[in-house]
Amino acid sequence: MKNILILTDFSENATHAAFAGVRLAKNLHANILLFNSNTPQAVTPIYAGGPTVVDEINFKEEENKEKLKKLADSLKPFIEEGKDDWKPSIHCEEGLGALAYQVRNIIDAKNIEMVVMGAREGSRLDHFFTGSETFSVIDHASRPVLVMPRDTSLNNLHSVVFATNFAEPDVKAIQHLAGLGLVFNYHLEVVHINSVPDDDITKEIRKSQFTKHIQRLRYPHVTVHELHGKNIVNRLNRLCEEKNAGLLAFTHYRDSFFSRLLHQSTAREALAKQKVPMLIFPERFVTGTKDGV
Repeated sequence: MKNILILTDFSENATHAAFAGVRLAKNLHANILLFNSNTPQAVTPIYAGGPTVVDEINFKEEENKEKLKKLADSLKPFIEEGKDDWKPSIHCEEGLGALAYQVRNIIDAKNIEMVVMGAREGSRLDHFFTGSETFSVIDHASRPVLVMPRDTSLNNLHSVVFATNFAEPDVKAIQHLAGLGLVFNYHLEVVHINSVPDDDITKEIRKSQFTKHIQRLRYPHVTVHELHGKNIVNRLNRLCEEKNAGLLAFTHYRDSFFSRLLHQSTAREALAKQKVPMLIFPERFVTGTKDGV
């Protein structure tokens, strides 16, 4: 049985993302795995009258188990809403150590369909790529990662924007989006980020090959656009507004134009205005890479 992996640190944003994960699970006929990573903190040594490291970890483990149970209980009424035949089950787990490596191991061990997490507290997506933990999770994941900013939902999925530079592995991401489109019935806007000069002789060849791949999908609701301009991120934001997009998707290659673009301060400023969830396809997902990062 496939599962939606929902990561939580019990923050408001993470709880908000958990409800989005439930909606995905209901629509995709998947179960839910709630996961919290318990990273041990430095404590006062035993000889100074303080607790031992083991005591601290045990206390944190019991506290987190209780928080996971409360979060699961808060999601159950939402699961029962509506007349859907499928009611996902919820399983809670916690682990010790670096979150990214735990996520990779969970994906490898269980049938994870998608990873869901909240954007960092106090922001939308302005420091999405400066948040080292979020960045690391995506680098280590081999399944799509949905990042939910505060005050966003998956209720408006009439249109989805996918940004690409016609890289061949992006076809797998579009195939995945087309499959989701059969469930959510949205229009897929494939947007070519024009990051190279117009005299690039390979662009038209890549575009032609990419378009043929899209046509073979036989997904009826797809359009391909070109996006030009000096400030690509602002243009992308405006396009999302114009198309009333409920989701912005792209593939994250560790050394790609789009990923480098998101590191720039102007891009972070523009992303602070982003008001839609982001679905990121990790490089390991589109290329099928199995080795560690």
